[in-house]
Amino acid sequence: MVVYLYTHSFRLMLEFLVVASFVGYIIYLRYYADQRSEAEKETNRLREGITLFDKQQYDQAIAYFTRDIQTKAKSPVAYLYRARCYRAKGEIKLALSDLTAGKSYDDSIPDLHLESGQIHFGQQAYQLAFNDFDKAVFHSQGSMAEPFRWRGKARHQLDHPEEAQQDLARAEQVEATQAAQQAVAPVARRSFFDRQFTMNAGIVLVSGIIMLVIIKSSPVIHWPYLWAASSAMGIGFLEPRKGWSLAILQTFVLLIGYYVVLGGNQESIHRDVQAFSLFGSIGLTFVGSFIGSMLRKTQK
Repeated sequence: MVVYLYTHSFRLMLEFLVVASFVGYIIYLRYYADQRSEAEKETNRLREGITLFDKQQYDQAIAYFTRDIQTKAKSPVAYLYRARCYRAKGEIKLALSDLTAGKSYDDSIPDLHLESGQIHFGQQAYQLAFNDFDKAVFHSQGSMAEPFRWRGKARHQLDHPEEAQQDLARAEQVEATQAAQQAVAPVARRSFFDRQFTMNAGIVLVSGIIMLVIIKSSPVIHWPYLWAASSAMGIGFLEPRKGWSLAILQTFVLLIGYYVVLGGNQESIHRDVQAFSLFGSIGLTFVGSFIGSMLRKTQK
């Protein structure tokens, strides 16, 4: 009876560990695997309306963004593009009103400040324009050429020729750097199953085999857990965006290798330790890959 209760409790613990691992994995996919900014996600969601704007179908685009604002009022990107439509139609007050609303929801989008700065520049309100362009430079972290170029123009109008020349030179430098990067690595996105992913999958396969050997031979859980955590961090570091798929691959390698190839733990005197090491390693695989992806992200 005692043995049965012990075995039953142990199985419940293993089941809980597996469920917790996959719940954590789902949370990882939902909040961390997609490393785009909120503005980038909104831009993708509003692609239909942006296409209308690009085709200069401003009335249709305004109707589209108005419907979106009425249902999702906190979308600064929708306000940005509706403001651009209003500006293109010459309705400057409405454009500025939408830009102010967009900033109230997310002040960190450079294009909001760049757009309002260009309007103020056209109105010859150069100090207001400079303030907007300065914020655009700050929020873009120096990665966009246009904020530097327009801030240089504003500084020129404010009679600061040296600072204006520095901004214009910085704009040219940013453009040259971006052009060089595009020449080395085209803008086209990597296909999911490319050569790098295949090589990393091979590394994961070898790592899984090594982990199986450690699980079968170790009488304690420490060594399998150490290898699982370190190898999983390597997975996340190698593939910060697609590490979740490699984590799934390693999970299948462990489960299939342990129960099919090695025949499970029926003949082992350490079968409870092995089972705990197996499922614990699966959990650490997902956790470690997430940590590794975050470490890689901080280095960029």
